Amino acid sequence: MSQDDVLAYILEQTRLQGRVYCQSIARAPWGLRFEDRVEALFHLVTAGTCCLFFGSKRQQLVVGDIVLFPRGTPHALADHPRSKRVSLEAWMAERTGPSTALRLGGTEGTEVKIMCGAFEFGVAGTRHPVLRLLPEMVHLSAERVGDRADLASTVAALAREVERGGRGASLIVSRLLDVLFVQIVRAWADEQPPGGAGWIGALRDSTLSRALALMHENLSRAWDISTLARACGASRATLARRFVAEIGEPPSAYLTRARMQEGARRLLTTNHSLATIAAAVGYSSEFAFNKAFRREIGMPPGQYRKRTAPP
Repeated sequence: MSQDDVLAYILEQTRLQGRVYCQSIARAPWGLRFEDRVEALFHLVTAGTCCLFFGSKRQQLVVGDIVLFPRGTPHALADHPRSKRVSLEAWMAERTGPSTALRLGGTEGTEVKIMCGAFEFGVAGTRHPVLRLLPEMVHLSAERVGDRADLASTVAALAREVERGGRGASLIVSRLLDVLFVQIVRAWADEQPPGGAGWIGALRDSTLSRALALMHENLSRAWDISTLARACGASRATLARRFVAEIGEPPSAYLTRARMQEGARRLLTTNHSLATIAAAVGYSSEFAFNKAFRREIGMPPGQYRKRTAPP
């Protein structure tokens, strides 16, 4: 695996499934409330303006603005602070038919359109390795989006497909959401100071990028700081210091989490025995894997497979 492929590889192996909840079409007075959720939620303003309410914060949103809530933190969208806010769950329960169009509010003022969607992580009990690095809210202003031609093109294509629909639109939207997520993460990471973007920011460091690529390429190898440092052409002290400074934890802790996430994925997507999965992620015995998995995930692997596997 090349160093440049680390982010793509991790996103591919720990796939986030994107979907559009609705295209909200509103006129004053209107409001939409989003409760605490497991998924990462996003909003894209495609027409008009509105207010975002997040805790004690109020943020004006305009056409082209993108907002991502990596941990599904409660928030609301409305035309005015005093407007009644309808919960997304209430609307979803009442909706009939396949249309994603959601009409809200009255008949006053300029029409506002907001695309609302989510990114779901299929490995229960773990936090996605990208989402865990992001703040509670990521706001990319229309100006910042416009400065990035690739992101602006994706936003335009996504809005067009959701608006127009037609044959194959759901597949195109799904693929565009994959691209959109990567581009949002890139835009956020590019603006962070050294050490502020975790392992994503560390990909700009050739030594750390090499270390991450090596670990993810071969999770079963008995990596220690000496072996990893030699493979990266760095000293143990240098690698350890830079790893902690940029990523926020030592290589051993990062490796354990990566192994458990891969183990969880295999438990859910394969029929392999626990011994086989344990060996694939670097553990010589089921007992050692069981202990590490329980410490990281909160339950033993056998129980995890029974509880979270699809019916």
